[in-house]
Amino acid sequence: MESYDVITIGAGGACYPAAFRLKKSGFSVLMVDDKGIMSGNCLSEGCVPSKAIIETVHNYKRMKDFASFELKYSDVIKRKDKVQKIRYEHHEKELMDAGLEILKGTAKILDDKAVEVKTEKGNLTLNYKHLIIGSGAYTFIPKIKGIEYAINSANLFKIDPEVKKIPESIAIIGGGYIGVETASYMSLMGSRVELLERSNRILMDMDSSIVEKLTALLPEMRIHLNNEVIAIEKYGNRYKTIVKDNDGNTDNVITDMVMIATGREPNFPEGLKEAGIEFDRHGIHVNSGMQTNIKNIYATGDVNGIAPLFHAARRQSLVAAYNIMAGDTVIDRFSKKAVPFTLYSVPNMSFAGITPEIAGKENIKYTSVTYKMSDDTLAEVYNEMDGEITLLFDEDSVLIGGYIIGNDAGNIINEICMGISKGLTARDFAELAHQHPMTFEGLDTAARKLF
Repeated sequence: MESYDVITIGAGGACYPAAFRLKKSGFSVLMVDDKGIMSGNCLSEGCVPSKAIIETVHNYKRMKDFASFELKYSDVIKRKDKVQKIRYEHHEKELMDAGLEILKGTAKILDDKAVEVKTEKGNLTLNYKHLIIGSGAYTFIPKIKGIEYAINSANLFKIDPEVKKIPESIAIIGGGYIGVETASYMSLMGSRVELLERSNRILMDMDSSIVEKLTALLPEMRIHLNNEVIAIEKYGNRYKTIVKDNDGNTDNVITDMVMIATGREPNFPEGLKEAGIEFDRHGIHVNSGMQTNIKNIYATGDVNGIAPLFHAARRQSLVAAYNIMAGDTVIDRFSKKAVPFTLYSVPNMSFAGITPEIAGKENIKYTSVTYKMSDDTLAEVYNEMDGEITLLFDEDSVLIGGYIIGNDAGNIINEICMGISKGLTARDFAELAHQHPMTFEGLDTAARKLF
């Protein structure tokens, strides 16, 4: 029976940073993955391909302000595929340089010392000293009559996807980040978008005051709130999505395509319950050191449900690695407060740390300062002068949170996160000479309003 110091279940961002770090430190490491390649959902059908499409379409929107031309969606897909293939090649080289092995198969946890892996050549039982569960998440498919008529994110974003043409109209079921991002670029490419959300607003997991500001700036789309989808039917060459409101009234939404974007759920490996690992439907329970209730078993990334983001998974992976290197003693901890989130809608929206809504719920006193995109030179260059940068400081003028709507949000939020994690003050930001003309200069301009 083969034995390893560390076995990972998964080979995506929740596992491979730990695998590289541990291998470099002299540990024997084996990654087990059902795809057999070093990639999680982010690269195969998630953040990388979706952003390749969205950023291309966003730039197309900017160019259309002064040039008349048609962007072929088939060319956008070719570019997306090329980016994915480049990333796969990069990962393959990283894997080779590190001298790491991936075993293609499906792992079942037997106990705190062994896993069983189902492979194409049969089942293997492998021993381990430490286990990292980083099996990710999968697209949640609700039980709706006719759901087989709906596409999902994989049909749009995987390499050589089924959808290579923008539909004249599309109904998107779900007003979360996947739904809103897809609705943005579909609308900009000329599709009539019907966004169907069962709750009373879109982006329910985000600060309502920020979402309200963003919603007013989104591309043209019809947003149906408090509408539950009860069935999807064929309607000639089109589709009829039947929705029901809170009063029980039904309506039909007729479109050329229907997409399901109702979120993701943890992808639990077999054997959790039998091995005594604590979990619920939201994820595997872990402490801040990524340890489960069994000291030598860790759970990182989407499978623990704490922060379902690729960059959070990478950080959690390294936290697990350092604690394994310390003999399963927690010497490193994951903090969610300085993890950035960016919604790649058009315009972009990013936030981190304490938001106004969180501050209100937790009775946190703060002072906020705002920089309007209408005052920003680079936003003027792009003709995208809607939005803002808002920073939140506590009573000691220490940065505790912030958000951006508009130009370069996904980049600027990283500096805000650095400020939160390092306890920077309003004066620290006010004294920084950010380069001009870059939207980053909104950070020091906003901070100086407090002096």
